[in-house]
Amino acid sequence: MIAEAMEPQELKSLVETGSYKPDPAQVAMAMLSRRGVRELLTGIHATAPQNGHSPGPPAVRPRAA
Repeated sequence: MIAEAMEPQELKSLVETGSYKPDPAQVAMAMLSRRGVRELLTGIHATAPQNGHSPGPPAVRPRAA
């Protein structure tokens, strides 16, 4: 179940009053949906070579004058 998005001020007031009680499962799913968090937790970076070899130098492309 996906909750409706809240206005930032509404969320802030709920947090400040201690009334915001997120579902831990929803928090975990939201965190894992972000690539940076997955990379942090797994130690596997999307840009890291998977075959143990370093990537070659980037291609040099001509630029417009």
